[in-house]
Amino acid sequence: MSVVGKFGYKETEIGWIPSDWSVEHVEKLADVDSESLSNKTPADFSFRYISLGDVDSGKLINGHDHISYSEAPSRARRVVKDGDVLFATVRPNLKGHYFARRIDGNVIASTGFAVVRARDGEVSPSYLYQSLLSGIVDAQIEKLTVGSNYPAVNSADVKRLLLPAPPLAEQQKIAAILTAVDDKLDAVVCQIEATQTLKRGLMQTLFSRRLHASWPVVPLHEVAEVRTGVAKGKKGMKEPAELPYLRVANVQDGHIDLSEVKTIEVEVAQIERYALQSGDVLMTEGGDFDKLGRGDVWEGQIAPCLHQNHVFAVRPNPEKLNSYYLAALAASDHGRQYFLSCAKRTTNLASINSSQLKALPVLLPPLSQQKHIASVVDAANARIGVLEAKRQHYQTVKRGLMQKLLTGEWRVKTE
Repeated sequence: MSVVGKFGYKETEIGWIPSDWSVEHVEKLADVDSESLSNKTPADFSFRYISLGDVDSGKLINGHDHISYSEAPSRARRVVKDGDVLFATVRPNLKGHYFARRIDGNVIASTGFAVVRARDGEVSPSYLYQSLLSGIVDAQIEKLTVGSNYPAVNSADVKRLLLPAPPLAEQQKIAAILTAVDDKLDAVVCQIEATQTLKRGLMQTLFSRRLHASWPVVPLHEVAEVRTGVAKGKKGMKEPAELPYLRVANVQDGHIDLSEVKTIEVEVAQIERYALQSGDVLMTEGGDFDKLGRGDVWEGQIAPCLHQNHVFAVRPNPEKLNSYYLAALAASDHGRQYFLSCAKRTTNLASINSSQLKALPVLLPPLSQQKHIASVVDAANARIGVLEAKRQHYQTVKRGLMQKLLTGEWRVKTE
């Protein structure tokens, strides 16, 4: 349903909204950065400090408890009270925003946030938070953001943001609906985190050299072939063929992402050399520290399909090594610790070469036990997959509700 030109609606700077709503600047509804620490703050004043890295998609994922003013970084300035909204002014479209409910004790936020405090009688704090997350604000922020490497807005920009302002009772009802979906999302995220914790514990037990001292340990090259991939940009091919190939972006931790598969030219005579086979374990050459050696088992989803030279294809000897067991071993603490111990490192990245991968120490129980271990890990991954799908469902529901409710396309009853 479109409300454009519909009776009972009016056109505004932010689009069509109900005639009994108004459009207001944030500074009309709330105070921004109204309270900050001063140089006269006692050195022993202690507080919880919230930095940009502590907030992710509306959740507080970290926080530095009980630090004193004398120990705090210079950016620790913004005083946070119950009901405040922390709006990230650095990379603002990454949703580094947080609704500070149930604040207990002293809390101080980084100057990388604008602290937005709803005025009594003007706006519901929870409605203010939800509207600041909306696409209506995203469109404005996109125009205000400056800088490419360090995109940012400032507090003055936040004050000038335009928000739809329904009557207060309707604000509260809209916020209650959207908050209920957030609560569902939070519950699913907690389940995902609990399952991931359980999986990590299982993996530590399943691949513990101390617990399984009787298992032989052999270098990977004795039980598998490590294959390097095709390089881009080769010139002067005699008989080129264009085929799909997998890049680093396709090889994720625990799954293969085929949402975008590009093509590459290769000599016809080289196709067999670089073609993947079902059962190959794909591993990345480099990336973030926590993703080094990530990968999954190729199951022949596309045929023929090649792989880039930054993606290794490890082809196990099926009589000695199970592919799914190897993928789980590489993702375990055992695998990750080995890769990090020999990786070439830069500031944020790490990489391994084929010789280092070939030397990976493989714990080698009997094949039947390998398959059992792989099935246990697969069950945990399947549970996480179900929960991730559930999270995506609620995120889609939330986006749809925000579009309908915060524009007034769907009206709520306040009785």
